[in-house]
Amino acid sequence: MDLRENPLAIDRLPAARKHPPLRNFLASVNGPESIFTTGEIATRSEPAAESGASSEFSSQFRIVFAVLNFNWERAHYADLCAGVKELLERDASGAARITLEISPCDFTVANRSGYCLDIGLVAGGNSPQQAEMRWGLALARVQQALLFQTRALRHQME
Repeated sequence: MDLRENPLAIDRLPAARKHPPLRNFLASVNGPESIFTTGEIATRSEPAAESGASSEFSSQFRIVFAVLNFNWERAHYADLCAGVKELLERDASGAARITLEISPCDFTVANRSGYCLDIGLVAGGNSPQQAEMRWGLALARVQQALLFQTRALRHQME
């Protein structure tokens, strides 16, 4: 589903209906003020493995530039990662782990390979509800960092 072209499709995603922070994230990142669009999305709640918390809530997102030709050069993603990382490190609460990884990506629409940004987010808590709440707060921070980078990168795209 192309959530940028069809924003009403967000409400058809079970995870977005179940998790309001995810719905807000998808609406914002795929919205007209953003230079990004989302690809694959997954969420999961489970007992914590090693973090010392009793529960973890996690998600994985794939972000690409909405303007296709920006996806062909890894340098655009390196700049994006550096900017997002800097913003997230300013407000590192330690309640969540965020990973940013530039990955190869196939764009079937353009019949071409390029790059994408995979974002992993894991939050722990003493209960599944606390872990999910912390995840939602961290997701909002990621959303803010991406939108801040939108403003910083927009002039490069025009």
